[in-house]
Amino acid sequence: MKSKKALVALVLLLSFTALSFKCDGGGSSVSDPYRKAAKAADDMAAAINTMTRVKRDLGTSGKLSHDREVALTTLLQKANTADRAFLNEIKKLKADPNPATKATLCSLFNTVTSALTDLNNSGILPIEDADTKSKLTTIFSTITAASAIIASAGLC
Repeated sequence: MKSKKALVALVLLLSFTALSFKCDGGGSSVSDPYRKAAKAADDMAAAINTMTRVKRDLGTSGKLSHDREVALTTLLQKANTADRAFLNEIKKLKADPNPATKATLCSLFNTVTSALTDLNNSGILPIEDADTKSKLTTIFSTITAASAIIASAGLC
């Protein structure tokens, strides 16, 4: 019985001791603009995924021609691949990037923006059906907003 009370007392003591320590969130010293850029890149990936699903639904319903759907698929894959490479690199940051890492991030972000420009100019703008174009443009606006947040981090 005495050992049971001692064990309970020890568990309570350890619990209160553990609760008394303050956690700094993992010790990350990455400044706010880079954290926001990483979050925006993640949001961009989600929006590209959403656009892919909407494109598939529009193709299935006949609102997109097969050729237009294939073209959009290719452009969405290009944008997704570019965003994923950027996201993977920016998530590796444990501190603000040194000049070499910043140059790598800038190059990766330039690839993302190039892919997004192609997606808009060659994928969305040529669509003739107003409703279809409106649905895709709405999602693209979210992607553009995420891109602006990344650009504001001052990588380039």
